[in-house]
Order: sequence, then C-alpha cells, then structure tokens
Amino acid sequence: MIRKTGWILTGIFSLSMLFSAAAGADSRWNSRKVEVGDIKIRYLEAGTGDKIIVFLTGWTMNAEIWKEQFPYFTARGFRVIAFDPRSQGGTSKTGTGNTYQQHAADLYELLLELKAERCFMVAWSSGVTTLLEYVSSPDSIRPNKIVLVDGYPAVLAKDDYPGAATMTQIRSDFLQFQQDRKKFTEQYVKDLFKQPQPASVIKDLNKSSLETPVGAAVSLLFDLVTGDRRAALESVSVPTLIITTAGNRAPGEYMNAKIARSEVAVIEDAGHAIFLDKPQAFNQAVEAFIGEY
Repeated sequence: MIRKTGWILTGIFSLSMLFSAAAGADSRWNSRKVEVGDIKIRYLEAGTGDKIIVFLTGWTMNAEIWKEQFPYFTARGFRVIAFDPRSQGGTSKTGTGNTYQQHAADLYELLLELKAERCFMVAWSSGVTTLLEYVSSPDSIRPNKIVLVDGYPAVLAKDDYPGAATMTQIRSDFLQFQQDRKKFTEQYVKDLFKQPQPASVIKDLNKSSLETPVGAAVSLLFDLVTGDRRAALESVSVPTLIITTAGNRAPGEYMNAKIARSEVAVIEDAGHAIFLDKPQAFNQAVEAFIGEY
C-alpha cells in the first residue's frame, strides 16, 4: 500500500513538474496564431494597454529572438508583440510571396487583426527592409515612432552609398549556403555576437533559422541583396532612432542624413544581434527614445 501510494505521489509530482515547466516556458508571453490573408501568422504577445511596441525580426529568425525585450517592456506598461514573418518560425510556409514587400503587406494585415495599428515599431536587420517597405506603402498606418536596428536600405555598396557587402562577398555567401546550409547557418548565428552567449541561445537560433525552407530563405536573401530601398527613407515621416554597431555606423549615418526626424545611437562592443549582446544598453536606448512621445 505504501509503495502504491508512493507511485501515485510520484506520478502526481511528475505531472505537476511537467505542467510547471510548460507554464514556465511561456511565462514571458502568450504564443498565438491568427489568420492573415493566405497564411496563419504565429505571434508572441505579453502585457496590456494602449502603449504598444511591435518587434520585427530578421532573415530566417523567429520572434523568440526578442526574449530580452519582453520582460523589460511589459514591466514598463507596454503591450509587447513580436511575430514570425511568412515562411519563418511557426508561421505558414509558402512557395510564393517570399519578398519583403509581401512581408510588409502581411504586417499591415496583422496589425489590423490585433488592433495594434497605432504603435511603436522596432525592426532588426532584414526587418528594417520590411519596415521601409511598410512605411512607403500607401496602405500603411503610420507608427508613432520607429527604431531601425543594424539594418540597411540596400545591402550592396555603391559609389554614393557605403552598403554592407560587395557582390563578390554575397556570391560567396550564396555558394556556401547551397553547399552546406547547416554549416553556413552555424557561422551565420555565431557572427551575430561579440559577447559570449549561452549554448541554449545558439542552439535555438540555429534551429529557428533552419526551419525556413531553402527556397523561401534564398528568395528572401535574393530580394534583400538585390533590392534598393534608399528612396523609401524619404517616406519616413515619424521620429526615428537608428541603433547600430560600431562596424555598421556608416550605413546608419547615411540613413540619418536621409530621414528628416532621426538620430543615431551606436552601441559599442556588440554584434549584429545588439539586443542580445547588450540588452540593457539596447533596452534603455529604446525606452529613452520612446519615452519622449
């Protein structure tokens, strides 16, 4: 009888630990899906209220990359939203529509569904491309303020523009991706950081990146590399903070010169994923900028 009771108690304890672990994994946000046009978008949401901040992720990454921003901004009274773009993370994978113009259209429909049109937006890397497409579209609803994080209006360097890479470098990346995607992804994730990161973070980012189908990843990368959204900078009519690493300061200053109501913040000793490498400095810079609203 004692042994049987012990088994029952052990079973109850195990179940309670399982439920606690599941609850703990989601304790910072709620994960949901919403139908938008021809896809279902997966998004994370936490907090309530009229102050809404929306985070846009980069190429092949999912919404969890903003894990350091959720607790910080919800604790300060924000409703925080981050989402997986088309063909990334838990959002529907499609064989067509894998362009940043379509990502911007999906964003517009998502904001309408979530009643989050009037918001602050923070976009990172290729998310900057999505946001530039969004603000230059006649269908968009202007955000209150935007933050552009280590992104570019165009990737390729030109005579009058510093850019991020040459065609030779891009060709090398494409070939490496095709030859060994897993190895390419591991290097891509490693290069996001200057500061040591937990092994779990690196593992999760690798997993997230590999969830994007090869065709979609190539299509998005092709659009990112060949597109030139510099003209869209003139469409940015809202106050803008440009956060860059020291290495990407030149493109940041280029955008600053083209966007009328903008300012630049350079965060030192940070890799491309600034918000994970230097989360406190990043969060404080965003909060100070938004706090002026």
